[in-house]
Amino acid sequence: MAFTKAVTAPRRAMAAATAGSCLMLALTACDDKAVAIPGTICGTPISPTLAEPLLRPRGKIVEASLVEQPRPGLMPCDVLVDGKPALTIRFGFHDGLPADLLVRSRESTIVGLTDPVRVDLGFEDSVLGNEGAAATAPCKTAGGDHFTFKMKVDRANPLKRDLRPHVEAFTRAYMSETLKTLGCG
Repeated sequence: MAFTKAVTAPRRAMAAATAGSCLMLALTACDDKAVAIPGTICGTPISPTLAEPLLRPRGKIVEASLVEQPRPGLMPCDVLVDGKPALTIRFGFHDGLPADLLVRSRESTIVGLTDPVRVDLGFEDSVLGNEGAAATAPCKTAGGDHFTFKMKVDRANPLKRDLRPHVEAFTRAYMSETLKTLGCG
């Protein structure tokens, strides 16, 4: 009888631990669904796999945007994860080429980039930094004949280059889709 009690107690503890683990896994699985990466960011369709590395660590995603308002000039859209800035996106409409994107990316207080370099993303001008990018292309709208996109990953470490490939892939796809949405691309 004593042997049965000795064996049964560890089994009960193991069963309780297993049940607790299963419950945690179930709750975690529910949380993953609750924080799914959206297929549209700031009005532009984008693959969640391209956005996911820029939105880590994941949490509740909310946009604060003026993109829907028909106003020429600079339109902001911020993506927050768990209430903290994750992506700062700016859309600009203007006449003629903007000032040199490389120079502006070094000096801008809106989207200042660390180690910016000019890259060919398939647009008129493009700059890539450790924590963001900027690109411009011809696009005839009420706001002008050019469209400029600037993006910064707020939670990126500006001293590390690890996000550059993700920023580049996101910018190439996002800018292309935005130009299509605007009827320019």
